[in-house]
Amino acid sequence: MDCARGLQRVAVRAPLASRPVPRARCRCTAAAPAAAARAPGALKVPSKPRLTFVGFSGAVDGASGRGPHSWLRQRLSGVLPLPPITRSDEEFRQAGVEFLSTANGICVAELCELFDKVGFPRRDPERLKVALCNTHRMVWARATRQSGNARRGELLGIARATSDGALTATVWDVAVTPSWQRAGLGRGLMERLTRALVEDGIPSISLYAEPQVVELYKRLGFKEDGVRPLPVQTFRKAAPALPAGQQAKQQPCLAGIVGGGRR
Repeated sequence: MDCARGLQRVAVRAPLASRPVPRARCRCTAAAPAAAARAPGALKVPSKPRLTFVGFSGAVDGASGRGPHSWLRQRLSGVLPLPPITRSDEEFRQAGVEFLSTANGICVAELCELFDKVGFPRRDPERLKVALCNTHRMVWARATRQSGNARRGELLGIARATSDGALTATVWDVAVTPSWQRAGLGRGLMERLTRALVEDGIPSISLYAEPQVVELYKRLGFKEDGVRPLPVQTFRKAAPALPAGQQAKQQPCLAGIVGGGRR
């Protein structure tokens, strides 16, 4: 009797066991896209396009031999044309702007504030000091008089380039304070920086541009070169500070850079 009852229980339960079991949804997998979007260091696509300086081809000139493809011949020869300076230093001085080409006197705290105004990622001040020290060429602008757009001595814009000093250079951190944008200051910075790199004899000058300013750089003699672009960082978290030993090691070359506070 007990055996019969046991078999009856098995017979009743067997159909239930043969039913397909609903597949549990993996919460980890479902949450992965959202977690990836929130993760520090996540990269955004599309990326910044890379542009390379080729100069200005100009019209065909029988006397000079320059034509629509002269930039290609110059690139192959390793000689780049000097970019023109459309507004002289004197014209900018009359407008209350002075250009400088060394890091001496630049205020790191004010530079961090400028980067924040234009939406650049935040930088650790100590690391930024070292970056300025290791910059190959730099051009920055400051106000020479008090005005409605700036106070006297205020940092108005910057452009800098790293380089091996012989073959290649890369332009970084081109920024102009919002109150001076669309006034020709960004063009003035880039013309002077690019000219200095060309005068150094560097045959390859490149940069990574935000998509909305690509056309501006093309008007300055740059050309998209089709190289795989640099990913854009989407987070604004400051990098960790340099170790104390490394900070001390770098101090001799940072003597002229102002560390904090407005001047």
